[in-house]
Amino acid sequence: MMRLIIAALLTAPPAVVGFQTLPGQASHHSRQSSSASSSRALLSRPPTQFPLFAFSNDGDNNNYHASPQTSKSSAELPTRRNALLHVLQTTLTLTSLSPILLSATPSHADIEGVVPIPQSTAPPTSTSTPSGVTLFKTKSGLQYIDLVEGTGPSPQYGNFVTISYKAYIKLPDVSGKPPSKLDEFDSDEGYLIKHGNGRTIPGLDEGLHTMRVGGIRRIIIPPKLGYVTSGLGPIPVGPYGRWKLNRLLDRMVELKGGNVVMDVVMRGVAEDEADQGYYEDESLTPEEFNFLRGNIEGSQQRARAAKQ
Repeated sequence: MMRLIIAALLTAPPAVVGFQTLPGQASHHSRQSSSASSSRALLSRPPTQFPLFAFSNDGDNNNYHASPQTSKSSAELPTRRNALLHVLQTTLTLTSLSPILLSATPSHADIEGVVPIPQSTAPPTSTSTPSGVTLFKTKSGLQYIDLVEGTGPSPQYGNFVTISYKAYIKLPDVSGKPPSKLDEFDSDEGYLIKHGNGRTIPGLDEGLHTMRVGGIRRIIIPPKLGYVTSGLGPIPVGPYGRWKLNRLLDRMVELKGGNVVMDVVMRGVAEDEADQGYYEDESLTPEEFNFLRGNIEGSQQRARAAKQ
């Protein structure tokens, strides 16, 4: 293979090999494609009058700048031999790096605006407040209060969920100042969610997962389950609401505390007909697992017996 590459480079025209053709060495095809007058003007031009350009990048992959440099004499221009040596050196370098390239580690970068949903099979703990309200707390730190128990189905990951909500931010209390109150920044009477697609703040997705249609729940979302990255909803539609949300989030960062509070009414749940089953969150029971394992082992035994 290497011999074929070397032979191809030795017989290739200068433009293919990769070094610059001198003005007096213009190819036969290029002379035919240009007019006779322009060809004579180019060939009569001294080599030192042909400007060379250096290309630089300003940090943006799409913006390159060309700056003229001092022209080089014909002796300084790359020759076929130098170009061939450069190609051979590049080939040897890539060959030495091939084990590293083949065993490269996978990328673990996250897509902006997509976050995983906290999932836990542990049931939430419950405590009763002095006013008789039951407060539930999950393993992730999410808290919620069921104001009205729903009677309809609960959503599964991959379903479309329609909700009505009012969203607030509760800043932490500051010593020497009156207790902070809920500050509303958004509301919507018909908000559609693709449950579990990672485009909703994770605390809301987790809080909706155990609700039933017709239920009303106050969800208290800690900062780590709130607006942790850009692209997460729900966000206000108007500019004032977005400005207010950003201001309140900045205050949460300054005060190192606070919660996003959402009063949610679950209106409806519908299956996505285009869902390919990637959102299924049900695991196999031990009986189903043993049944599948028995089928696989039996098919393997029958295949070995047929070969014998």
